[in-house]
Amino acid sequence: MPGKRQKSQYQVLRKKWLVRHKQAKAALHQKHKEALEFVSDILPDKEKIAPAAVGLAMLASSLPASNALAAATNQVIRPKEEAVAEIAPIDKKQALLDELKSALPQQVRPLTVDEEGKLDEILSRTFGMEVRHEINGLRLNRTYGVIGAEQHLMRYPGDTMATHLSPSEVANKMIYSSGMAPGRGAWGYFTRAGQNMTQKDVERERWYIAVQTFLAPEYNTRLSDYRGFFKFRKMLLVNPKAGQAIVTVIGDAGPAEWTGKHLGGSPEVMYHLGLGSGSRKGGVLYFFIDDPSDTIPLGPVKL
Repeated sequence: MPGKRQKSQYQVLRKKWLVRHKQAKAALHQKHKEALEFVSDILPDKEKIAPAAVGLAMLASSLPASNALAAATNQVIRPKEEAVAEIAPIDKKQALLDELKSALPQQVRPLTVDEEGKLDEILSRTFGMEVRHEINGLRLNRTYGVIGAEQHLMRYPGDTMATHLSPSEVANKMIYSSGMAPGRGAWGYFTRAGQNMTQKDVERERWYIAVQTFLAPEYNTRLSDYRGFFKFRKMLLVNPKAGQAIVTVIGDAGPAEWTGKHLGGSPEVMYHLGLGSGSRKGGVLYFFIDDPSDTIPLGPVKL
């Protein structure tokens, strides 16, 4: 009976295969126990690994063990931390916002020394630069305050709105409509003449802020120290509600205390902080950047 003979042969082969499969499974587990346990730790669906690994073990005589194991998992085996990072990439901006939410008070107010120290660490680590609330004992009266919109500053004698902005900036209604301040900044012009203006001068005016230098602790008794310290000092501004950050320079003094604002930002600063519309003001963090070699560029910082 051909049908019965074929069925009998099939049963014999199936029985031999199951025995061989069981032996291979046991041998693989015994020989590669540690590796399999490691793989099961970094891959969540470890049940799916075993069948493929066992099947591959049947080819062990022709493949090195390491190749067989890698093929069974169909992955390059990495440390557990790297595997987790690939599954869920870290959102750096959201991580910063979460840290700031827990570190800052609900209302904008002067921070305590402990709060400022914690923010030094958070901002330095997040942005990869030395961020400080004070340098050599010199500081501002606060590091968390309300910023308001300022006008463009004249970079040199005769600078006008026609010469001040690029075509793209002219097209930006918020930046163009801010106009130009009638006077110079606290440090005078950024350069003596238009033909002498460098890109550094352009960037300093574009990303300038005005801070209340006159309210700094011991300002009147340390006037000479503070005047040289504040001039074009780099500061990191962070919008703690949305996460925008900008490297700026101190280019002017102000605003007056009666305004209820604690610092001001150029039109470009306000626009890139996300505060270029509506009341054009909001709470920001502003900390010094310790950059004696002047290697950190001005402008928005992306995370």
